[in-house]
Amino acid sequence: MALKHINLPKTNHLILALTLLTVTLFDGGGSIIHGGYVQGAQAASNTERAAMRYRKDVMPNADSFSEKKGSPPVFEAYRRDPASGEDELIGYLIYSPDYPPEPNGYSGPIKVLVGMDLEGMITGVKVIFYRESLRYSSGDFLEEPGIESQFIGMSARDRFRVGKEVDGLSRATISMRAMSRTIRNSVRHVARAYLQ
Repeated sequence: MALKHINLPKTNHLILALTLLTVTLFDGGGSIIHGGYVQGAQAASNTERAAMRYRKDVMPNADSFSEKKGSPPVFEAYRRDPASGEDELIGYLIYSPDYPPEPNGYSGPIKVLVGMDLEGMITGVKVIFYRESLRYSSGDFLEEPGIESQFIGMSARDRFRVGKEVDGLSRATISMRAMSRTIRNSVRHVARAYLQ
């Protein structure tokens, strides 16, 4: 079926442009900038691919990583032993969407990649994706210095309470609580399955 070109009065073009601008502003641009219109498995695949760019950031001592495997799913992190030349397992990369339910921040779930060593200690955290309605007008709260790094060295046994073990962030309390719960739940799930 061929689409016909419809001639709209100029006022309709203006209304359409203003509507798109309003949606972009109130949505924080998330739907357009972050591929919000990509649905289902493709959207999940895109954010997981983005997460893989940060593997070394969350597990800096690793030389190589496995494909996602196991139940629950993890990426294994390896370091090459200089004496033997063999790869030895040093920890796991945890991609939070693999551990539902995902706690919601102010405008939806926060997808996080977490590195955890074999003692259950966090080696790194990287926020991969989140929506925040005020993100583009008031700043990217979760990208502020120290937000991700404060989790390094925390244990799967910690409580991850905002304002206690985790520093809060004014203007983003709901998102910080959701991020803390996301990390805590994912790390504990993997620790119970792989570190017992």
